[in-house]
This record gives sequence, C-alpha cells and structure tokens, in this order.
Amino acid sequence: MEIREIFEELIQIKQETYRGKARNIQIGEHKSPLQGAGYDLLDITKWRHGDSVDNIDWQLSLLSWPKKIYKLEHPEFKSTPVILVVDISPSIFVEIDQKANKFRLLLHLIGALGFAANYFHDPVGILCVSDGIEFYLPPKFGSGQIFYAVKLAVEKAEEFEILKKKNKFGRRRSNLSAALELLAARLKRHCSIVILSDFIDVTSGQSEINYQMLEFLSAKHNWNVIAVFLDDPNEFLWQRGRGTVAVRDAETGVIQKIKADRAADVRRTFLKKTEELREKLGRSGVDSVVLNFSDHFNNLAQFLSQRKSVRR
Repeated sequence: MEIREIFEELIQIKQETYRGKARNIQIGEHKSPLQGAGYDLLDITKWRHGDSVDNIDWQLSLLSWPKKIYKLEHPEFKSTPVILVVDISPSIFVEIDQKANKFRLLLHLIGALGFAANYFHDPVGILCVSDGIEFYLPPKFGSGQIFYAVKLAVEKAEEFEILKKKNKFGRRRSNLSAALELLAARLKRHCSIVILSDFIDVTSGQSEINYQMLEFLSAKHNWNVIAVFLDDPNEFLWQRGRGTVAVRDAETGVIQKIKADRAADVRRTFLKKTEELREKLGRSGVDSVVLNFSDHFNNLAQFLSQRKSVRR
C-alpha cells in the first residue's frame, strides 16, 4: 500500500466531508450554535469576595466598576476534542482484497472522523496501540495531524509486511486496556472518544478489556465513547471449498488446518462472540457499530444519527 495512494484517497474524503457530509458524522456535542475557539456561556452573575478572579468578565465589569463586578458562571469550551484510539495490531493488516480490507477501512475512518472534527473546529488526538502504546498525538487543530498519523500507521503496516516475509512473527496482541489507562490519566476535559479495532483478540479470549476502566472513562466524558468494529467478510470466502485450509495466525505465525466446509461455522461463531462483546460494551456505557469496506461512510452516518436522536 503506497502512502501516495492513501493520501490521494484522504484528500478526496476531506473534500467530500467539507462539502457537507461532516454534519452526518458529527461526534462531539456543541452546546453553542457558534463555532470556533472560546467558551459556551452558561450564565453571568455578580462577582463576590472569595470567588476566583479568573472568571471575572472584565469587559462587562468596567462599565459599572467598582460597584458591580460580573463573572462568567461555569464557562465551558465550545470545542470538544475528538480522540481516536486506533488498533494497529497485526490482525488489522491482514489483506484478502487489496482494495477492500480492514486496514484501508481503518485509514478511511481516521480521515472521515478527523476531517469532520476539523469542520467543527474540534481538535483531534490520535492514540495508536498494538501490544502496547505505539504513539500518541495529543489533540491538535488542523488536518496535518491526521495525515501525519496515517503516515505513521502505514509505516507500521510496512514493518509488519517485512516481518511476515521473513516469517518473524511476534506474539503481539491488541492491548486496548493500555490505551484506556493512558486516556484516563491524560484527558482532563470532556472529549469524544472513538475506538477503532477489529476486537478479534478480545472475542477470541487472547486479550481482555478493563471494563471497569472503560465505564469510568465513559462516565467521565459524558457517555460519549464509541466503539467501531472493523470487519472483513472476505476472510471467510473459502467456505464453499472442500478439503482442509491452512490458516496462519497473523499475530503469532501459528498455522492451523481447518476443514473448508467449517468456515461458515467459524464465521457464525465469530459474529456471535462479536454481538456478546457489543452487549458488554453497552453495559459499560459504550455504543458500538460494525463496519466493513462497503458503504461504510453511510453506515457510520446512520449509526451516529440514530445515536444522537436517542441521546436527545
């Protein structure tokens, strides 16, 4: 996958997003109808001795100084930082169809969600994780942050391809709990958090999610944590064959032989475990959606629209 080709796709996504699609994939809550930097003004009251001088509205108070001094009551930022938690463990890089796979879907979603946040003047932070934290880009304005994160992710994919050719597989499982712990420690303001992962390691029992930490994080950020399941049905296209199929675990290199006619059962089991995980996430206050590389932008927009109407 060439970075030039990916950047061309992201530029096209950016243009389409800025033409009006951004409103369909809005994540953050904006109490003020105005956009840009500043605060949501909740109330103006008289300043009294003992109150913090940081909240004084000096421009308004100068008109009645010193008899009346006014303060802003509980100001809040109009912008809502969007944090993308991106799973780049080896299973994400598995490629059956070169043009429609989980990694390409992942990059498209990073672009769409990031550019939509830019449209609403929300800073975007990106946290990439595999078996540990790969890199963390704190919330920042501008599309340069998004392109840089995509470049780093593509470099990780290229590293995986090199190791795969050399048959040097490491036991690298997705460690989403490490990402949750970092965000719980770092984020002080209310944010919108989107977790992008195939969650295969969790559904297979190879990795665990700290649900207590997840619920804490969701409550802290006004229940605005979303999980997006990246799916690729092409991984089970050999279900109608006969004989056995050698399947290599992308994260450990272990090869297993599976009867071709059992692929449909494997797929059903996987989907069942996915739904069970989504129910667990829901009990922790996390809404979720399953997307594959087929009309993924419209499906994401529909999910976010339904979620917004329920929250209202």
